[in-house]
Amino acid sequence: MAWTEHLGGNKYKLVARDPSKVNKPKRSVSVEVPKEIVKSERKTEQWLTLELAKWAKKVEAGKAKKPGKVRFMDFVPIWKKGYADKNMGEYTLKTNMWYIESFLMPEFGNVGIEKITTLQLVTFFADLKRKDGKEYATNTKLNIFKAAKSIFDAAFTWEVITKNPIDGVQRPRAGKKEKKAMRSVKKSYSTTEVGTLLAALYSLPDRWRLYFTGSMLGGFRRGELLAIEWPDVSYDNQAIWIDKQITFNEQGEKIEGEVKTEESEGWIAMPKWYMDQLKDFEKEWKKEEARCKEWKGEDKQYVFHGGQGIMYYPTTPTVTWRKFLKKHNLPHVKLHGLRHTAGMLLRETGADLKTIQERLRHTKIGTTADIYTHASDIISRAAADRLELFDPNK
Repeated sequence: MAWTEHLGGNKYKLVARDPSKVNKPKRSVSVEVPKEIVKSERKTEQWLTLELAKWAKKVEAGKAKKPGKVRFMDFVPIWKKGYADKNMGEYTLKTNMWYIESFLMPEFGNVGIEKITTLQLVTFFADLKRKDGKEYATNTKLNIFKAAKSIFDAAFTWEVITKNPIDGVQRPRAGKKEKKAMRSVKKSYSTTEVGTLLAALYSLPDRWRLYFTGSMLGGFRRGELLAIEWPDVSYDNQAIWIDKQITFNEQGEKIEGEVKTEESEGWIAMPKWYMDQLKDFEKEWKKEEARCKEWKGEDKQYVFHGGQGIMYYPTTPTVTWRKFLKKHNLPHVKLHGLRHTAGMLLRETGADLKTIQERLRHTKIGTTADIYTHASDIISRAAADRLELFDPNK
């Protein structure tokens, strides 16, 4: 037997009897009818009937347990152990924990996780400001949102909460002013600039010239190219195998870790001329190894290393890149912008989004579309050229 009790407004209590219990057999849970449904009496009745049936089934199966009074701060370690440790890289987890401890804990730490509402979260993100009163960058808000969503999603999946409050919170988006400022920042190089850049790179030692050139041609992430070893280089296939990266652990120490996603793993075809240069570099690399009196790389054969076979610190390429651009007075683009440049070069030569997605190993084609269909550095002539036939002088 099951029934509903109206608690006022759009709130109802779903009640069902647990046949396995002699004492206190009633099991109940409070629900809120969605706003778009509550306007219609018929739809409200249908929605409640369906939810009541689900609840009664849970009660009969002995799965209807009242959520315990778990504080947000007590659930975070459970989330970390049960989800984050298994699904996040060490550096990503460290970053997420910083956002959680710096922003979410002060606000929600002592609150029971089942008592946190959508309205509280909406208000929290709306009021989120720096100490000087200025708005946080959208990317900061987005990182806080992602951390919170991961926690609440896990709590809902594990039935710690009966409703996920973050489902009704809008993902942080950049405003017009911020979007305009972002558009003014150069994110990649054009085809013409790439020619100048490649020539300037010859002023660097071969290892850095090949590292930066490879990043620009292959669209590699910073740590991926740092982690490749000579067995990962195939001259027969003219390609480089990617399945690991140099990154940070939770203590900020450099480590060899897994690549960002499953889609990131695979062979990346490279131009023949680049692979020929890499082959020449390997010969010199092996001579250097033979001359080294104390090889510290053990059994590792990192193509790009800081001497004696030791892996580079993940931020070393960033610092080297910045100094190189400044020395040669070249347009500033972040090191990650070389990855974007790889995509833009493909876009400029007419490659479709699927080709770019596969090259850059994006998990979702939507990510590729967001970056390379709104790129302000490219002026597409396709649509305008079709209108040339309306030239009144022709």
